[in-house]
Amino acid sequence: METRWVRSVFLAGTVLMGAWSLPGCASNTPSPDRSQQEIKSDSDRMFDKMKQEERARGKDPEGPTR
Repeated sequence: METRWVRSVFLAGTVLMGAWSLPGCASNTPSPDRSQQEIKSDSDRMFDKMKQEERARGKDPEGPTR
């Protein structure tokens, strides 16, 4: 009997926590609009950083291929 009560309380708590967390997922603020130039600049920086990290590990991304 006590096990059934514990399961019911646990289930009710789980449902309540899930219901309370749903409004936190919704956002009314729109994402900022970015120009194509800003996006391109950010992606170029990211790829340059990746190349530097690969070179630091000993891999040359633009080196000869087999």
